[in-house]
Amino acid sequence: MVRKCKEDAEKTRQAVLESALDVFSEKGYAKATFDEIAARAGFTKGAVYWYFRNKADLVAALIIEYTGRKRDELMPNVPQGNTLDDLLTYFVLWSEACEKDLRFSRFTRFMLCQMEWSEAVLERVDKALALTKNYHLEKVNQVLVDLKTKGELREGIDVEMLAHIILSTYYGIVFSCLSRRFAYDITSMVRTGLGLLFEGLKRKQ
Repeated sequence: MVRKCKEDAEKTRQAVLESALDVFSEKGYAKATFDEIAARAGFTKGAVYWYFRNKADLVAALIIEYTGRKRDELMPNVPQGNTLDDLLTYFVLWSEACEKDLRFSRFTRFMLCQMEWSEAVLERVDKALALTKNYHLEKVNQVLVDLKTKGELREGIDVEMLAHIILSTYYGIVFSCLSRRFAYDITSMVRTGLGLLFEGLKRKQ
């Protein structure tokens, strides 16, 4: 009985999150209300408040849910090596997910293109944001540090700065594609853009 109650509670929570993403995507963070989110999910506003105190909590939960779920799904296919080719494959896998998984694409588009980030909201969801940033950052740092130790990166490169440049390039491409600024697909842009960047990092023999 207890297990059944937990399962039902989790189903309710998931339904609220899915409804929140739909409403946020359609109306934006600022204009979305708990009433609309509850109605879309088929629950009362009180049921939403049972799981989430405010809209910032909903955004934080969406970040953890969607990025965590996608990370678990992609990890078996992520190369275990620490070459720039492996790192490129890593980002290509994530970009393909943005194209093939419509819900993940909608979530990513909302986060990068539609979310109104105020200081108050950023403060509330900072921990969740750190989680999503850190695992990409950890992967990039792991590869770069290993390559620098082996002497395979160009001399004089600031690894810490470079890691952020790589992530900024990746997110910039995804943002531009999802905001429909041009007709190229995300995966082709990521493969070409990061491929050119990575080629320039290699130490010349």
